Amino acid sequence: MSKYKSKWSFLFLSAIAGCVMVLGVSCNQMCGKKEVKDRIMKEAEKTNPFVHAAGTRIVDGNGAPLTLKGCNLGNWLLLEMWMMDVKGIHDQHEYEEILATRFGEAKKDELMELFRANWITERDFEIIRSFGFNVIRLPFYYTLLEDEPFTLKPDAFKWLDQCLAWGEKYGIYVILDMHGVPGGQSVDHTTGRAGQNKLYADQSCRDRAAWLWLQIAERYKDSTIVAAYDFINEPFGDYKTEDHQQGLIEVMDQIYKEVRSVDPHHMVMIPGTFAGIKFYGDPKALGWENVCFQEHYYPGLHGWGEPTYETHKKFINRQLVSLDAYMKEMDTPFLLGEFNVVFRQAGGPSLMRYYYDYLAERNWAGTMWSYKIVYKKGGLGQDNWYMVKNLNDAPFADTRTASLEEIETYYRWLGTMEYAVDTDLQDALTATHPEQLAIFEPYPPIAPPFVDALTGWQATDISNALTGGQRVDSASQMAIYGGGADIYKDTDQFRFVSQPVDGDFELEATVTALEEAHTFAKAGLMIRGGLAPDDALVLVNVFPDSQVTVACREEKGAMISETKQVIREFPIRLKLARNGGVIRAYFAFGDEDWQEAGRYEIPALNGPVQAGMAVLSHDNRFLAKAEFKDIQLRKGAE
Repeated sequence: MSKYKSKWSFLFLSAIAGCVMVLGVSCNQMCGKKEVKDRIMKEAEKTNPFVHAAGTRIVDGNGAPLTLKGCNLGNWLLLEMWMMDVKGIHDQHEYEEILATRFGEAKKDELMELFRANWITERDFEIIRSFGFNVIRLPFYYTLLEDEPFTLKPDAFKWLDQCLAWGEKYGIYVILDMHGVPGGQSVDHTTGRAGQNKLYADQSCRDRAAWLWLQIAERYKDSTIVAAYDFINEPFGDYKTEDHQQGLIEVMDQIYKEVRSVDPHHMVMIPGTFAGIKFYGDPKALGWENVCFQEHYYPGLHGWGEPTYETHKKFINRQLVSLDAYMKEMDTPFLLGEFNVVFRQAGGPSLMRYYYDYLAERNWAGTMWSYKIVYKKGGLGQDNWYMVKNLNDAPFADTRTASLEEIETYYRWLGTMEYAVDTDLQDALTATHPEQLAIFEPYPPIAPPFVDALTGWQATDISNALTGGQRVDSASQMAIYGGGADIYKDTDQFRFVSQPVDGDFELEATVTALEEAHTFAKAGLMIRGGLAPDDALVLVNVFPDSQVTVACREEKGAMISETKQVIREFPIRLKLARNGGVIRAYFAFGDEDWQEAGRYEIPALNGPVQAGMAVLSHDNRFLAKAEFKDIQLRKGAE
């Protein structure tokens, strides 16, 4: 038996035997009978002795809620150059090529083994436990296991085995994370080889990934220290489009089926793309059971806003609140697989504690990036990506120029160096009474608090915008709750409260407030050729900062042109008027005179049109609230 089997292996086998007896089927009769096998697996799932999903919760082998709280062991089994302060080398593939060119293939392999033997050692597991952590996410490059396609290396599982052994000793679960898959799942260096992204279109890459996961599942199907299989890290494709989503679903399904053919019990991670996780739909509809959604978030970093406390507040109160509702809808748990506040000005260790507590309240799992970094300059910094770092300056050996002896000496030093431990983070994560942070703020709703009936108007959520609503105070005053991504480019998504109009008219209203569901939320007046997403339009609107903008789409399917006006303050009066073939847009502040913001002659808007109030959140997970008063639609005006 594998050294990772425990008493649960005996109980599991006993359960299987009991199922067979109950069904009255002998082992010979079972062989080749899929329906019997399926029934046995379903029965076995009722007594799953492993970490697994139970609705929105993660539970242990006894079915008790289990909060997985931990870190990633980055740069151990898949190198990321920045984590070693290496400049000018793109990725692990190039790093190994340099070693092989200089010292030969066999010596390169020896050097990589020496590195792995020292980057993480047993002492690291003791330190990880001291942070109050009980799980690690273990990123690895597929080349760690595979020599040639569909051929395992003789010692393929050496380091995974070692990690699990240390995990078992220190009571730390392990999530096995294939951080770089055959052919690459994105163009990023974190796949082990930048610039590839072949996984989705190349069936041979899919087959190799599925085959490798079959070998992994066969190896660890009885390991109770394995918390989950993380098939594909950050499947971000070309970082520009989401054209690979269907391919991702297909390859995930292929791997899932291979794994489930030998392992019905371990939890499986479903990774999000840049667009999130909703494109998968309900995992159960795909035939996926015992799964956990996973995304990676870095508010204030990588284009996610400024590194401030306010950025994190908005993220928690909007992104995570929305995510919580979606997880409940899907009845599925969640792993925040990578995150880090990093900056002390943004909240630092205290905010990291808040994140972990927030996850724990929902029985979600969290693994920060990352455990360890080595820089040439020793000592802790103020803004930390790590839990531990080298205390003293590193005897850095440049892979391109250093001698073999210098490189070997450097690698050995990695295993014995004195650590600078981020004790501020350690203290914050283990404190009995953590610092109380004022994180909560009223957040945009995900469902309309009012759906009052309309008289004379009709409400439409264009292009499947999040279902909105309205609070009607009088015939001339209402609050509209609208979702949608934008009114922009060649297609729109928003809430439109309108009525049909033919001939000349004036539409006027005052926007007294617009909640900032997003910086680019909009509220305004629109004339539109119809209710299709790409219809011609003229729009005069305001943003949450009270800037006025006028936009038009001259014909169906055309791109929108936009002109920004001034920024003042609410309330802001808006008006649209059609006279003959001319449409004019106006705005005014307070009691000031009208200012003409645009004049358009658009043949597509000469006949019957829809005219009314447009509201959008610019983030279709939420609804923006816009307050309108003095609403007037005068037909035959001007």
